[in-house]
Amino acid sequence: MITLDIDLSYLSRYYNIATSSLEQYQNKSITQIMQIEAAKGNTAAAEFLLKVTSDPEELAKVFQLVNPKNRYLILMNMNEEDLMKVMEFLQTDEFILGLSIFTQEAIIKLMTYLEPESLATVVLEKMDVDKFLKAIPEEYLDEFLSSDKLDRKMMLKAMEDVDEEQLQKMMENVTGQACYDDKDAILQKMSGLDDDNFMRAVFSFEPEGKQQLISNLLQEKPDLFEEFSPEAMVHPFKTMQKEDVLKSLEVLEPKEFLPMMEELPQEIMALIATQIDPKVFAQLLCNDFKDIIASCGAGLG
Repeated sequence: MITLDIDLSYLSRYYNIATSSLEQYQNKSITQIMQIEAAKGNTAAAEFLLKVTSDPEELAKVFQLVNPKNRYLILMNMNEEDLMKVMEFLQTDEFILGLSIFTQEAIIKLMTYLEPESLATVVLEKMDVDKFLKAIPEEYLDEFLSSDKLDRKMMLKAMEDVDEEQLQKMMENVTGQACYDDKDAILQKMSGLDDDNFMRAVFSFEPEGKQQLISNLLQEKPDLFEEFSPEAMVHPFKTMQKEDVLKSLEVLEPKEFLPMMEELPQEIMALIATQIDPKVFAQLLCNDFKDIIASCGAGLG
């Protein structure tokens, strides 16, 4: 039984149950109490279950859903799948408030579970592409350049706007000899390489050259930003204050937080879900959780 803090005077007043009788109903659910009362001829009690499961306003009053403790106790008796259904009704600011109980490190870890499109939105709202590329280690640049969504044609086109000096340094890294060729000559050599040597040359760019190359690719196809790994995308947030990390999440729609919520322990999910509007919660209980309504009782005695 889910034992809630309930206004027993409300039951006495509107369901014709004497206070002396309530004191005898310790450790029984409200549904059981009403069934006993109905057997005694109490017509108001006989209609209780039908009334509370069809009238969210009445349900909210009986179970005192304005009390966050009651909401939490009910939510703690739901499984993870049901808790996710409840959290679909939370708002962005409520998700952010819920996440504020975590450390900065934990929040950043949870951000990696966002859908790539959502995480990209958070990053690019906080900083432009060039600032992002300068903030991440070279290994993440190489990881991006390894994506199968990139092809030679795209890269060669992007190289046209890479500084000639960076192209020369790349050729020097590949050949081990000084390069004085101009940009056109270098690009001509690149176009003649087989796939393996072409990629070897790409990875030989200095970090600044890789940043320029990737920036050009993203200008042409912004959606490619999602090819960065979640770990790469959250890396710049590691140097931010927790408050700034949380503020960056304000750009997300409520439903976009759900992949993060799925990774939380059940008791934390219930705690965050407790923020649901009591009226909305009452409606949800009436529609989908009649079994839970039947198991609720009051702390009598």
